[in-house]
Amino acid sequence: MRLNKALIFTLVISLISACGNSDSWMSRQWHNTTSHYNIYFNANEKWDETYFAVRDGYKNDFRTFLEPYNYGTAEGMKGNQGTMDDVIKKVSTMIDKHPKSRWVDDAYLLLGKAWFLKGDFFAATEIFQHVNSSYKDPKIRFQSRLWIFQCLYMRGKYGEAEELLKAIKADKEFPSDMKGELSKALVATFLKQGKITQSLEFIEEAVSHPQDKLDRYRLRYLAGQIYLNQKMYDKAELYFSKVMKMNTPYDIAFNSRVNLVQILSEKTSGYVRANKILKRMLRDDKNIDYYGQIYYQMGQNELKAGNNIKAVQDFNLSLRKGSNDNAQMTTTYLALGDFYYKQRDFENAGLYYDSANKKLDEKHPDYKNIAAKGLQLSELIRHLITVRREDSLLRLAADPVLREKTIDRLIEAEKKKEADRKNQPALPPAMTPPADPSNPGMAGGGSFPFYNTALRTKGQQEFQTFWGVRENRDFWRINSKKNSGGENRDSSSSTGSDTAEKDNPGIPENVTADRKQYYKEIPFTAEARKSALERIEESLFEAAGIYQNQLAENKEAIRYYEELLSRFPKAKNEAQVLYELSKLYKATGDSATGLKYAGKLKEKYPSSTYVKLLEGGSKSEISSSEGLVGEKKETEDLYNNMYKAFKEGKYKEAMAYKLEADRKFAGNTLQSRFDYLFALSVFKTGDTAKGILLLKQVAADFAGTAIAVQAQSHVDAWKNISAGKTTGTDDTSAVSGGSELYKTWDGKEELFFILVYQKGANSNLLRAALNDFNKENFSFETLEVSPARSSGETVYIGVANFSKPEKTKEYAEFLKNKTDFFASKGLFEYEVAWISKTNYQALAKNNRILAYMEFYRGKVK
Repeated sequence: MRLNKALIFTLVISLISACGNSDSWMSRQWHNTTSHYNIYFNANEKWDETYFAVRDGYKNDFRTFLEPYNYGTAEGMKGNQGTMDDVIKKVSTMIDKHPKSRWVDDAYLLLGKAWFLKGDFFAATEIFQHVNSSYKDPKIRFQSRLWIFQCLYMRGKYGEAEELLKAIKADKEFPSDMKGELSKALVATFLKQGKITQSLEFIEEAVSHPQDKLDRYRLRYLAGQIYLNQKMYDKAELYFSKVMKMNTPYDIAFNSRVNLVQILSEKTSGYVRANKILKRMLRDDKNIDYYGQIYYQMGQNELKAGNNIKAVQDFNLSLRKGSNDNAQMTTTYLALGDFYYKQRDFENAGLYYDSANKKLDEKHPDYKNIAAKGLQLSELIRHLITVRREDSLLRLAADPVLREKTIDRLIEAEKKKEADRKNQPALPPAMTPPADPSNPGMAGGGSFPFYNTALRTKGQQEFQTFWGVRENRDFWRINSKKNSGGENRDSSSSTGSDTAEKDNPGIPENVTADRKQYYKEIPFTAEARKSALERIEESLFEAAGIYQNQLAENKEAIRYYEELLSRFPKAKNEAQVLYELSKLYKATGDSATGLKYAGKLKEKYPSSTYVKLLEGGSKSEISSSEGLVGEKKETEDLYNNMYKAFKEGKYKEAMAYKLEADRKFAGNTLQSRFDYLFALSVFKTGDTAKGILLLKQVAADFAGTAIAVQAQSHVDAWKNISAGKTTGTDDTSAVSGGSELYKTWDGKEELFFILVYQKGANSNLLRAALNDFNKENFSFETLEVSPARSSGETVYIGVANFSKPEKTKEYAEFLKNKTDFFASKGLFEYEVAWISKTNYQALAKNNRILAYMEFYRGKVK
């Protein structure tokens, strides 16, 4: 007993002594044990709990590849602030009280992870960098570097993230048991950049070494998606089948099954058999929320089988059954839009693209193209509807018999609707609202649905769910935009006879009061008919222009231009229409008809600018055209506005100015510049093929002018950029391949600055001078100057890491005129430019930087 007491006493004394001697073995053990089990363990448990809750709550988007790092957005992660502040407090206390504990490096790593889950990626990066530079444990160091990667990934810096991962992979000290984590990171980065084939190299490694329970099924599903995308059906089937055997959330299991059905149909062309399986899935109550997706897939199978009518029926069922799923409704609307677009039925295509845009969210993989295509077609539809509407109203005004029969049909239809309303069964007592003294229709719980607040609200919600929020007006499905020049035609909600007479004084006197409301918009007076014809003329011209310039549908453009000429012999744009028809027929191979229209143009408008354009007149000849002096000021204002919009990156706005100039001053003295800037704007919006075709047209139309030379230089430079990528001989195929090597800047991606000069200058001196210049003039930017690279006799240096794209442009503009600065360093001839990071990497790799400089050199004047 005495021995035990002595032993306990000795231990207590030892512990007390240890507290005073921080280097003793006992002290180290005490700090290690206390820090780990008392503080670090609890903090780490709380972080794990939040981490899995965040990832479990992530809503998957199956329209694209499954997100490996499913944290949501930085904004959404701010909701973790309370719990992560608690983790930060615990970990900071541990570091402060136990600075020599063996768990300090883990504590710092956890501290960075807590800041990461708060959505503060900059603060997290600084802590991870501290861990990487301050501690020797290889596993901790590489974990911190992989977390730095995740910070870059969440910030959308995919190029930088890829470079970091490649450096980690090349490091000989990288632990082999972390290869799965590295492979997952590489797969995620490649997919974000569209490098799907490169992800194939690492997906197997990622799947075989999952990091946690969520990755086990998510990575298998992702592997199936990648292999399906690459048409490697056997491997895709293998992984989706594995997912089906796992305990996964139902949305993952359901989509795996749908993908297996898709693989079956693709491998064997067994679309009928695949649809039988999908129909069986409709009988499973668990799939009620997925009916829209099932019918959509059935429609796709019918399309592939060539059953277009059945495909459209299935797509429409998808819309009706999937009205609670906005993402699926958008996808189905797009499928219908694409179907009609391929059929060259642009009116129906426009209707469905318009509906897709009502449901479209910015996360959609093809958001920009969809929005642009919808806007393009909605303008076309607006003009086509205007023509039909005004023609119908003019016929009613001219033919009293047709007018009265039409109004009789409308009145009969209204009576039938009213009878149907009266015959509607009474509502169940539970749905009958209390009487509303202010509304007689509600008294006693009337059955008319529009008097029932509950039913009216429910109906409105169902309508908006299916069709989106629409204006309260007639023809809502096709009138997505107000008619040009007729904004007030549909705006009045009044249908009374007094209002009709006031709005349309030409209504015949013998019309009874109950019929006057139907006469409201019929053009009876000469002035009203003239206004209607002007709207028709303008819409025919605009529709033809859209077919010609935006849809490249030459036959439709010809049809509408010729209809314009036949209906309006003295059209205000006749000179331009004759010129466009001459060009269009020549482009379609009918030179004889093209010459016929060219002859009419010369005969009727011998002094027109368009005649000089046909003859390939010089710039000075075109500028001296007569009859345009009075328009000069307004034309110049339009061009200056267009140029300003172009410089500010507002390309759609710039294109609108050109179209306005065409409407008001066709064949103006600045036509060549308008056309040239329009072509560049089209190119900048991402339609590179059409942009190049328009530049070629400018070079041909204004041959021998400076504008033509500039346009041709752009075309030649583009050929150099995309050298070796062309796949055909026609105009479209000759530029289509360029997009593989050069992608139009999206306005958001990071920009690089490039300085280009000839060999002979001291590159090291120039780099040092640029570093000093950056510190002095751009001190708030953490700019990085790249090593000099050579291409033949030319050398170029890049500057990166600008905080905003605007800063890169400002930097380039600033240095462009710093000739004295470069001269003091022995550099007298140089060029500067800005370029997107993706393009810089691709063009540098393919030795095409000089071709880009040629392309960039073609400045707008």
